[in-house]
Amino acid sequence: MHPRIATLIAFCDAEAGASRSRRIASHLAKCEKCRNRLGRIERERDELSARAAAPASDVRPGLAAVLAAITAWQEGRNGAAASELRARLRWQMGTYFGSPAALAVEGPGIPAEEMFGKASEMLEVFLGPEAAEALRDDVFRGLDWAEPAGEICR
Repeated sequence: MHPRIATLIAFCDAEAGASRSRRIASHLAKCEKCRNRLGRIERERDELSARAAAPASDVRPGLAAVLAAITAWQEGRNGAAASELRARLRWQMGTYFGSPAALAVEGPGIPAEEMFGKASEMLEVFLGPEAAEALRDDVFRGLDWAEPAGEICR
């Protein structure tokens, strides 16, 4: 029987335990398919580590856009974007945690920004910070927020 991906990840991270690691190593010696899977896991881990170690880019332009979006949101000039954000959050929560969780996070009359905060916390706890960040980026991708000057920030 082939080890599951989670087991190979634990093996790759030296978290599988001595006995399990010996069994996995023995299996890997005989199974090219699993060696290939382990190689892919190691490459992805190395790529993620390299990205995390890369110097941070200048975040000021992105921060200005976020601050402008927050101002627009607080002033209520972004009803369509807030509605779209709600729909995307509802879909993500339903996908990862099921419809009941999506309904619990949304709640009656909850503002979109509060729903986003609750959903972000759940995603981070259950999926980890990197996966949660990727999902947040996906939720915001393509949403238009009106800046104070009437410009569109992306």
